[in-house]
Amino acid sequence: MLQGHDTPLALAYLVGLGGWLLASRLLPSVWPSERSEDIARPWKELGIALLGAVGILVMGQFWTRGIRLPEQGPAGPLLGSVNQVLIFAPILLVLVIRRQPWTSAWLPRARVGTRLLVGLVLASLTVTAYLLLRDSADAPWILLGRIWAYEHIDEMVQVFLEDLTIAILFVRMAGAIGKLWATFVVACLFAAGHIPVMVSQGMTLSELTGFIRDAGLGVLVILVLQRSRDVVWFWCIHFCLDMTQFVRISGGG
Repeated sequence: MLQGHDTPLALAYLVGLGGWLLASRLLPSVWPSERSEDIARPWKELGIALLGAVGILVMGQFWTRGIRLPEQGPAGPLLGSVNQVLIFAPILLVLVIRRQPWTSAWLPRARVGTRLLVGLVLASLTVTAYLLLRDSADAPWILLGRIWAYEHIDEMVQVFLEDLTIAILFVRMAGAIGKLWATFVVACLFAAGHIPVMVSQGMTLSELTGFIRDAGLGVLVILVLQRSRDVVWFWCIHFCLDMTQFVRISGGG
């Protein structure tokens, strides 16, 4: 058993990524390898997508200042979901206004039920792996019941839209600067989200190691997502593992 949250989380992600690689071999028709996203004038489209990302930050400020639908009461999670859609609307409108297919956000229509089912199975496996690795965590079935609950619908929507946003930005960035550089840029941005906390607390050697670990994990995630060109299965894993950070969910000390 491992103490803490971060290392079991990273290892659980590896289980999920490896599980998808196996599933893609067993179900080759679900994720055909010949699909690709060709973006005309990628630099222009990247610039427009970045404006959409800035729009998300602006909408997020409105939410922070209380300009949002009320999220209390029985309908709170549903109204919270609507708030999340409104926050991410600027990046979603990029595809609508530019008349670009949803495949350029790694959201194809084909076999969506199968892709979701595989994602749910892999998410269950990753949660189980997380709990087997982490000390003082509750049983998998208890954890999954806490995660996939009505009161977390807004978090489900938020994580799904985060994954869509990453896909939209990556596809256009890859067209502009190439897949290799785009992979490292997006992975570093993923890891950089932890920098403010590290700086405020004084970055230690272990935290620097954690930053490098997170960046490496981000590279692996992007590489596998490039291969699948599908955020649906990964969303299930991402949402479940994101929720394990809360003690009220995981029960971990």
